[in-house]
Amino acid sequence: MKTSIINKKIIITLSSIISFIAILYIIFLIVGNDIIFPTPHNSFLAFIKLLGNSSTYKIILSTFIRLVITLVISFIIGGMLGLLAGRYKGLAIFLKPWMTVIRSIPLASIIVIIMIILGFAKSPYIIASLMLIPIIYEAFKNGIINLDQDLMQVWKLDGNFNFKVFRLIIFPMAKPFIKTAFIQSVGLGVKVLIMAEFICFTPNSIGKELGSAANNLEYANVFAWSLIAIFFVLIVEALPHFVCSIVDYLEKRRRIESGLYKN
Repeated sequence: MKTSIINKKIIITLSSIISFIAILYIIFLIVGNDIIFPTPHNSFLAFIKLLGNSSTYKIILSTFIRLVITLVISFIIGGMLGLLAGRYKGLAIFLKPWMTVIRSIPLASIIVIIMIILGFAKSPYIIASLMLIPIIYEAFKNGIINLDQDLMQVWKLDGNFNFKVFRLIIFPMAKPFIKTAFIQSVGLGVKVLIMAEFICFTPNSIGKELGSAANNLEYANVFAWSLIAIFFVLIVEALPHFVCSIVDYLEKRRRIESGLYKN
């Protein structure tokens, strides 16, 4: 039964891919110009050529490093503000208009403003961080607000906030909120970052390669880099689930070894 379900999913997936390629060929036949809209075959050849070039992997790694730096910055700022806002209601009221403005302002406006103020090099980091900080902020704030009030008494008895309180009380109960924020931030972050790289023409980036190919009318390379970007996004979006699974497994083992959990 299980095997038949898996086979059915594979058949449906392959059918979806084949239909997508067929639609691309139909569009090519309608356009009738290989320069404007290259065939899937030519795009695939350009994709294979890029995969055989070592510089492609350096570019992908550079974009990934920018993503990691952006996530670290966003979690430090958003996490700390969220923890404090969850603890102090006055601060939450003060920060609410700021977070509303950041969430509401159009991305294009943010990109233009940041580029004018900070230039092209630093803009992708700031642009992506501004998109992620409100998500992370809300997750940490809601995690604190929804803490078990009985255990909050332990926090008060233990004294002021410290790492022990965070590790033993706050993090375990706030983990579902933080986990959701982590998954959402990685998925959104990589898409916004590539867009910012494209507009800012950031050196050694997937976004810049897309822009360069488009400016040089190398549309086969545009499709090839788009395909690389799609695979990159899919892989990066899968990483949070993988990381969270490892964390949950290690936590479960720790609890089993400490006698707090029976397998």
